[in-house]
Amino acid sequence: MSRHELKRREFLEILMALPLGAAVACSSETGRPLSDVPISAQEAMQKLVRILGPWSDAETSQAEDFAQRFVAASHIVGSYFQESRPALESLAARFPDGTMTVDEVNLGELPGDERELVVQLTRDLYSLVEVRFLVSGIPPWGECLGDPTWHTRAPA
Repeated sequence: MSRHELKRREFLEILMALPLGAAVACSSETGRPLSDVPISAQEAMQKLVRILGPWSDAETSQAEDFAQRFVAASHIVGSYFQESRPALESLAARFPDGTMTVDEVNLGELPGDERELVVQLTRDLYSLVEVRFLVSGIPPWGECLGDPTWHTRAPA
């Protein structure tokens, strides 16, 4: 056997090991394109806030900012992380990554704990002043209204 054939075999062994190396590299914390890698409860909450919130696809940065502030408010989300962490993570896994909003969520397809979580999270989210102002078309808190008769018209 010549030395040339031995190098060729070593090269083929390295080539055969590349798919395994790529799978290990992609499942690490830095890459994370594999769907088997679970996301944290905070990431799951941010994803659900973006999905259930009133933001459009054009308002991605506003939704990201609000989701980060929402998760940081421990007085609002603390009970979610303590009581329903598994339901939170499994519910977030039902939606593809990068989803901004959904038109509707079919509650009949969800298990009982996830259904209650969606209803409670939506109730808490839309009870906040910032979200209510966004939904009703009122300028954010502290900005002057352009139309002083806004209260005489039905919400948009």
